[in-house]
Amino acid sequence: MSAPWNEDGGFAWERREAGYTWEQIGNELGCPAHVARDLGERYHAEFSARISRDQLPLFDLAPDS
Repeated sequence: MSAPWNEDGGFAWERREAGYTWEQIGNELGCPAHVARDLGERYHAEFSARISRDQLPLFDLAPDS
């Protein structure tokens, strides 16, 4: 089950990356700008952490032993 802010947070972050202001995003979501920012930043932080955790290494380097 996904977290409740994933859908709105993902929307907010995508809009922000497209150049919209937090005020514009908040208006589209029907919430204040600070709430839109919190949703977007929370989504981005969790998405980045998941990507870092699940990323496959490009090179498998054996430690010097």
